[in-house]
Amino acid sequence: MGRLPAAVALGSLFNPLNSSMIAVALADIEAEFHVGIAAVTWLAAGFYLTGILVPPVMGTLADRLGPRLVFCAGLVTMVVTGVLAALAPTYPVLLVVRFLQAFGSCATMPAGMAIVQAAMPGEDGRPPPRVIATISMVLAASAAAGPVLGGFLISLWGWRAIFLVNVPLAAVALAVALRWLPKVRVDGPRRTVLPRPNPRLLATCGEFALVNVVFYAAFFAVPLWAQRSAGVPAHVAGLLVLPMAALAIVMTPVAVLLAARVGMRAVLVLSAALLLAGSCVMPAVGPVGMVLVAASLLGVASAFSQFGLNSLVFVHAGRRDTGIAVGLFQASRYVGAATASSLLGVLFERAGMAGTGWTMIAVSALVLAGGVLLPVRQPAPSASGGDRSGP
Repeated sequence: MGRLPAAVALGSLFNPLNSSMIAVALADIEAEFHVGIAAVTWLAAGFYLTGILVPPVMGTLADRLGPRLVFCAGLVTMVVTGVLAALAPTYPVLLVVRFLQAFGSCATMPAGMAIVQAAMPGEDGRPPPRVIATISMVLAASAAAGPVLGGFLISLWGWRAIFLVNVPLAAVALAVALRWLPKVRVDGPRRTVLPRPNPRLLATCGEFALVNVVFYAAFFAVPLWAQRSAGVPAHVAGLLVLPMAALAIVMTPVAVLLAARVGMRAVLVLSAALLLAGSCVMPAVGPVGMVLVAASLLGVASAFSQFGLNSLVFVHAGRRDTGIAVGLFQASRYVGAATASSLLGVLFERAGMAGTGWTMIAVSALVLAGGVLLPVRQPAPSASGGDRSGP
């Protein structure tokens, strides 16, 4: 991995990491502040709602003011909010800081990808596939690893440690960014309104939102089921989703090779089929082995979908609007996550893992239909325009 992709990947991992790490902390936070399950889930839902609204704004700021500035400002925010959340004396204070943390974490991905697009453009107008794959791999792995890391931190030092861990990580990421990220010139006329997204880009983001309804339902349902129904401690509950993290790392290079050999359509359809298979296992969860099977299938699907859909963002977005395009893509992750969080609050309480599993099956079926129908090529402006959906 080159220095530029490494710096962007390191700075961008805070958003998916903190979005999923909170899953294993909710029970302990609720117990300390005595606020109830409905209130404490706002630590997750509020993060996701912020993640829906803020990334497009951050992408626009990156396109106008310069992505390096926006990227570094986001990391400074992560340092500050990590300290404040760890010291929060009451639940309302913690909730406000959590919103601010979400705001800062939303800056790095759109700004970082705007830098990559400007500094490493490929022949087809998008960064090299291996660069996209590397960053996608880090994002998918950090989201899946969140409950694992969070569980161990909580077992050693309590729930406040999941916020405090951001401080040294963000400080390192900031130092790396200041040293390795180039200053990218802001070109083109300054616009006073957000650009109108390409309908194909919106379709890609919609597919990604549906994918994340399934992923985040699993991220939250499995640890909750393990702690409340099976009575296992937080660090063990987090380990149950470890296959998602491991396979998201291992299988991303396979997704790159598959796209090169059979095309992006095959990657999307296979990802959706694996997503559906993993969801079909969820209603049968009871034995730990079934949990691991579901997590493994979802982990492979995560690798394929993250790479495939992330690649399509650069196929369908204009080069001058990379920041806003990536911001919309990142926001779609949290449209799905917020939907999953909201549904889980109702489904898990009333129907347990079975109700959650059947909902995942229904959404996965929609993802499969989207994988078949989603545009994977940008219409060429001329006969020599070529296919931009390749790896």
